[in-house]
Formats: sequence, C-alpha cells, structure tokens
Amino acid sequence: MKRKLLCMAALTALLAGPAAAQNMEYSVVPAMSSVKRLPTTEPTDGVKSGVLGFVAAKGEFEPASFVIKSDKAAKKVVLTPTDLKNAKGDKIPASALDLKVIKIWYQAGTGWHSYFADTTGRTLVPELLLNDETLVKVDPVKKDNYLRVTNAQGKVEHVWISNYVELEIPFDTWKNTIADAPTFQPFTLDANAWKQIWVTLEAPKKAEGLYKGEIKVTIDGKKMQSIPVAVRVLPFELPTPMTNYDLSRVYYTSTYNGLNLAGYLLSNGKDWKTAEARLRANYKNLKRHNMLNPMVRTARAMGYRWNPEEQDEIFRRQITIYKECGLDTSALFDAVRGIPDNGYLMHKDRKLPLAEQKLPPYWEKDILAGKKMVEEILGKGVDVYCFGWDEPSMARLRGQRLPWKFLHDNGLKTYSTAHSAHLLHGGYNEDFVNYGGSYDKASAAKWHAIGARITTYAAPHTGPENPDVVRRNHGMDLYLCDFDGTNNYGLDGGWNDFRGATYNFRGFNWIYPGTIEPINTIQFEGFREAIDDVKYATLLQQLARKAIATGKTDKVYAGRIALQYLALIDGKKADLNTVRLEMINHIMRLRTMVK
Repeated sequence: MKRKLLCMAALTALLAGPAAAQNMEYSVVPAMSSVKRLPTTEPTDGVKSGVLGFVAAKGEFEPASFVIKSDKAAKKVVLTPTDLKNAKGDKIPASALDLKVIKIWYQAGTGWHSYFADTTGRTLVPELLLNDETLVKVDPVKKDNYLRVTNAQGKVEHVWISNYVELEIPFDTWKNTIADAPTFQPFTLDANAWKQIWVTLEAPKKAEGLYKGEIKVTIDGKKMQSIPVAVRVLPFELPTPMTNYDLSRVYYTSTYNGLNLAGYLLSNGKDWKTAEARLRANYKNLKRHNMLNPMVRTARAMGYRWNPEEQDEIFRRQITIYKECGLDTSALFDAVRGIPDNGYLMHKDRKLPLAEQKLPPYWEKDILAGKKMVEEILGKGVDVYCFGWDEPSMARLRGQRLPWKFLHDNGLKTYSTAHSAHLLHGGYNEDFVNYGGSYDKASAAKWHAIGARITTYAAPHTGPENPDVVRRNHGMDLYLCDFDGTNNYGLDGGWNDFRGATYNFRGFNWIYPGTIEPINTIQFEGFREAIDDVKYATLLQQLARKAIATGKTDKVYAGRIALQYLALIDGKKADLNTVRLEMINHIMRLRTMVK
C-alpha cells in the first residue's frame, strides 16, 4: 500500500493541492487498480484534493481517475475541462481529455473476480465507460439492468437485459438502436456517495514537457472548486511492442471476436452501409486500444450461406476496412481457413493411411482464392496464419497434417489452440499456438526451440472486470514469460451477464455492442495499458542494448542496470504503476547516452 501511495504522490506532486472543498470533495485514485470502487468505497489509496496527473509518451493514450461526492444529493453535475498550457503558452486542447462516468451495474455473483457463471447471486460491478450514465439503469431491489434503446418504431425505452437465457427473450442490436451520447453529459450524485470518473488523455505527438489546466466543476448551477490537471508529455514516441526474448519479433495483440462483416449482413438484412459503419467503428476502437491483430473471420469461413460473388465481395471489403483503420497488415490471423470439414479431419470412412488421404476437392480452390485476395489488398509478404480446429482432440490434430502441409507448400502458416501434448502429435507443423489456461516461461521455450511462436487465452478469459488483472496477464507478466503476445477469448459478447443454470460461463466482454459505436469498459482500458507497458519495456531494451554496444563503461553499466531492473520484475506481484515510472526513469537516462 505504501508503494501505491508513493506512486500517486509522485504524480500529484506536479501541482499543489487546491483550497478546501465546500460541500463537494474528490480524491485522485489510480485508474489501474484492483479496488472495486462502489459508492461506499472510501478512496484510501487515493490523494484527497489532489492533482489529476498524467505522464505519457507522444501519441499515447493514458488514463487517470478520480472519485467525487457531495454532502447533498445533486441533480446536475457538470465537468468541463480547460485547455492545458505550458510555460510558453503552448496548448493541448481540452478535447485531448476524454471524460467518462464509470457505470456500476449488476453482474453475476462472481463479477470482478471470475468468468464462471453464478446463478445464485448478483453483485454491483463498476465496468462501463459512458458519456451518458442513463444509457443503463439499474433496479436495486430486483438487481436488474435496463438498457436504453430506440426501438423499430422510433420509441426510446429502457429494456430489461437481465433475463436468464432459458427465458429466451430476443434482443436485436440492429432493430433496437443502441448509442451512447456523443459527448460527456451531466450526471447525478446521491448524497455522500462516491462516483468514479475516468479521464483518458490523448497526448499530442507535437507536445512535450509540462502542461497545466483544470476541470471545472458545477453542481446544480453552483461553481465548485476546480480539479487541477497536470500533464507531462515525454520527449519520445513508443515503438511497436516486441518480445522480451527477441527484439526482432513482434508482440502480437489479438483476440477472438464477432467483428464480422458477413455476420453483420446476415443479421441486419444485408444493410451494407450500417454493417460497414459498425465494422469500421469497432476496428478504429481496437486501434486506439492497442489491439492491432484481431482475428478476422470472413465470409469465406461461412461460404455455404453466400453465392461465390457475394462471398468474395464481403471478404474484400472486410480486409480493406481492416487496412484502412490502421490495423497491422504484416500478419493476418484467421482470414483464410485452416481446415477442411470435420468429416475429413476424422476420416471415418478412410481406407488409406492418414498421410495418403486426398484433400477434399474444394480445398485447393478455396485456400488459393483467399490467399490471392489477401495479396491483392495487402500485398505480398504478409504472414497469413490459417486457424485450425479450435481445441482439437489429438485425432483431429493428426487429421490436420495433410491440409497444413498444403498450406505450407503454398506459403501460408498455421495457428491453433494448443497444449503441451501438441508437441508430440503435431508440433513440427504448427507455426503459432495459443495456449489455454496457465502460461509459463518453460512452455514458451519449448515452442521457440522448434521455431514456433506462442500466445495465450483463458488465463483467465475476458469475463473479470478488474483492470489490473487484465493489464498484468496480457502485458508485463506474459511478456516476461517470453510469450509472443496475447489472443484471449472473447471481445464482444452480449449485454446480458445472466446465462442461467445450464450455461457455465458469464459474458466475455471487453466491449459491448452498440448499433454503430461500441461501448468500452475499464477492463479494455487495462488491456491498452498492458500493451503500453510492453512498449515501454521494448524501448528500454532497445536503448539499453544501444548503450551496451558503445563499449563505454558508464554507458554499458547504465544499459545493464536497466536490463537488470527489467529482469528482476515480478510480473505477478509488482505494482505496475510503479514499474511504469521506473521504466521511464531508465529510458530518460539512456536517451541522453545514446543520442
């Protein structure tokens, strides 16, 4: 706890605290924290009347947070950020600060802690980042949630979204328009109840140094004390995240997801304009959150529902939008199918040995057509990873050998969910594996030894809302275990967390579906910070190795000290807010040595 308070004090020391509050008080609290902040949670880990402080690289998105309360109930709280100015009068515009209310709503009884279902209880969980807190309303008596929609008749209403699956109440995110307000709205306060506000800075690439401003506060028309803001923009941009064990290898950031143009068109009656708008909005949101390699399941994987011309057009449009939104085009995951049908894989009617089986007649045409379209849109040289059978039995894994040889013969790569048994049954022809459950450095070393790469999922799945857990398990801890990135399940489940007794899992959500724009969560902010941690570690390593390469003793020592610090981090226990500041200290020192 002392380390956390020191970390917060280092940020708030940028400005002196403001005058004492009247009937309002606030505390600056860590945005990335395991504390589940409810209206009754006292901010003992925060700084009362402190400075909302940001330290960010050029172009980085960086969060900060505070909690606010009033001794009287308030109907209209207005927060208005000002421009931020440095000593020269240069400005960072107020629009660089994105304010959101953290909406507390009901989730299954294991909320915040687990992705497994719990039908015996419901608990309040802080999760949604909203401009308008009334998008979701909660009933504290029934412990139910209600989502604001505009229905097919144009009527605005709040619909019940807490039914058990067994009740089978349909909810269509296309017919029912779901949209947050486009800008941050006034909110309410209950008397003596804390409400958490999330603020994300987008640091301009042209800014550098210390900038100061404030967030003006008005409660029911009365001006209150302002919240001071201090932003330190560091004199560098962050690099592409690379792996800990090899600075020439990208640390991939992927996820299973339903961002699928074919699926959208099937659901909305082939409304291309709206389907493409939703896909584009989601891809842009992923880019802003460091999710640069989302799996791309295209219409070619759903070909039986489309004629060939439609199938190819959907494929081309999805890959084109992917590219236009700035996602990573050096590698593409799951766009080209990696397996024939299950009947072939299991070879129930085979008369020849497995290695002598003939591929299904559609296979060659399907695969080569997909590869050709990828190259037409993204160019040659893209690493196209074709996904295999999900969580295959060893019989299915062996059944993939011949199809995967065809993929390799034609310049494609393989990718599969996996575990240690794959090393014996098919490891030699697996280019990239995704380990389910726990992860460790020894597993990574085995796959690296045979030239393969490794990511992880379900450690845990994306159900828990705790942003510190998401940050740790997708960032520094995984990075220090020498993994090649992360590919968790899943990104965008539905709005209902109560799946009933026959379904063992909660909803897997880092975002929630809007008709066009997605609704983000604090756990998805945790993912962005996870990858930023890896970017800082990457820059530290790059600079440290440059310093060592000079051969000059003082520089060699500085480089080794930085690498020593990185090597000694306990990814499972370290305070990652402190780790970030320590990495920045090393980076700033090394930059002066290797210019």
